[in-house]
Amino acid sequence: MEKILSISVAAYNVASTLKETIDPFIESGVLDQLDIMIVDDGSKDDTAKIAQEYADNYPSSIRLISKENGGWGSTVNTGIRLAQGKYFRQVDGDDHYNAENMPAYIDALRNSDADMVITPYITYDDSTGEVFSHENCNPNCENGKVYQLADVEAFAPFMHSLAMKTSCIRDTVSITEHCFYTDTEFVLKSCNQAHTVMFVDLEIYCYRRASVGQSMSLTGMEKHYAEQTKVIDVMLAYMETEVTRSEVRRIYDKLLLGTCCWQYLVLLYIKPTSQHKRDLMAYDAMLKDRAPGYYNQIGIGTIDKLRKTHFLGYAFAAWHKKKKDNRFTKDGRLIS
Repeated sequence: MEKILSISVAAYNVASTLKETIDPFIESGVLDQLDIMIVDDGSKDDTAKIAQEYADNYPSSIRLISKENGGWGSTVNTGIRLAQGKYFRQVDGDDHYNAENMPAYIDALRNSDADMVITPYITYDDSTGEVFSHENCNPNCENGKVYQLADVEAFAPFMHSLAMKTSCIRDTVSITEHCFYTDTEFVLKSCNQAHTVMFVDLEIYCYRRASVGQSMSLTGMEKHYAEQTKVIDVMLAYMETEVTRSEVRRIYDKLLLGTCCWQYLVLLYIKPTSQHKRDLMAYDAMLKDRAPGYYNQIGIGTIDKLRKTHFLGYAFAAWHKKKKDNRFTKDGRLIS
């Protein structure tokens, strides 16, 4: 059976959630058309053991790929290199896909020749299962129609929405390893390889949010925020040298600008220490120098005021912004 979709499962210490990730594929009814690569990134728990059991039971559709720890980007790089399907997608080992929508989705991929296929996704609460949001990246395009990317208005795809034709990214997309927050890098570099796009209005990816140790929790942000700055720097350099088409630049100007704005918020939300103040000022100076257009579009009132005072009053401004926005639970889980 031809493999329509390769799915790279980023699996690092996900023994407690891996079953929730893999079982929907088995229940979908299209397992024979899926190439599921569980990329064990040097886990120290039973991730590899559980993955091997799935590989033993479903050898024609599920593979265990064990490797030394290299971070999320290294699992994507490995998946792209070893993918056997017509299209390539990613899923984190604590998230899952919507089994009910998979048959129609696979039919759409089988019958499409688009370089890039975009679908909606949901975010849901880690502890209660409550759906936070339904996210649609479709800029009012007709469902199932293949468009030239140049004919589509600006939109911001996310990792949770993106499938790429494997042949488009096999030898052209490589993601920074040993670094958090590289999902944006994967999306932006992939978009630069696409000339056509199709929007399929089926919710596929189910993104687990609000776990305490997650990279998008306050704990994760405080630990890894410098890596977000690194990714932004990498993508600004890539945009300067590799992005030559205006239609791709439009995507960058929405998604990368949004990432730049979010990094300002991160540096306001985390504990307002003297080191964090220095890093916020350094980030602000870097963006002003490297991307003045983005710098001038940030549009965060707190940042505008801090710039005028040379960041005097940072600690109070950060505390007030975090309290006003009210985006976290008491234990630091992101909820909005």
